Amino acid sequence: MPTPPAPAVARAAAARARFLAELPASYDPWRHLLIPNIYGGLVIAGCLAQLAGPDLAAWLVVPAVLVIGQGVEWRFHRDLLHHRVPPLQYLYDAHHVSHHTLYVRGAMAIHDPRELRAVLFPWWAMGLLSVLMTPLALALAWLLGRDAGLLFMVSTHAYFVVYEWLHTAYHLPPTSVVHRLVAPLAAHHERHHDPALMTRANFGVTTPLWDLLRGTLRR
Repeated sequence: MPTPPAPAVARAAAARARFLAELPASYDPWRHLLIPNIYGGLVIAGCLAQLAGPDLAAWLVVPAVLVIGQGVEWRFHRDLLHHRVPPLQYLYDAHHVSHHTLYVRGAMAIHDPRELRAVLFPWWAMGLLSVLMTPLALALAWLLGRDAGLLFMVSTHAYFVVYEWLHTAYHLPPTSVVHRLVAPLAAHHERHHDPALMTRANFGVTTPLWDLLRGTLRR
């Protein structure tokens, strides 16, 4: 990968220093990390405990969520996180303006746990996911049976948890064991953080699948 311009790395470092200085003293990165994971884990465990014996149609919900979820992720990332779309311009400001200012190609690693504020979704996003997915789960339960709806909730919440784990791993120091385990995916994501590519390439975070399918993959 080409060496990043020193001024871009210096600007990112200065932006991070300002970001940390402006964080409220009450911000707790470990609480931010744990609350969504605990909540998501409880939803997943609760739904699994209620399964009565899924048939093939119900089990097929899981790979369907995996594939379709990556497509939703790709479009959400491309169309809402990198374009200001009212009334969701907060998403653009938080991601395109803030996240991509703090982390550029060659300067991706967090050095202070409080930087998780700029890497993770808001702590309440997992609860919002439950609200948005429940009507779809009920529709699937009506069409394919109760177990299909339960597996839909399991799959969507597990997908969100894995997304957050992976994205966080990409922003760990390259020398860390966790980062090395996902190094090819981290490199894909780092290329997206090149200012010349961020609005047109490598929008997949969990995998490059939809970048490959939609012609936005850059190596």
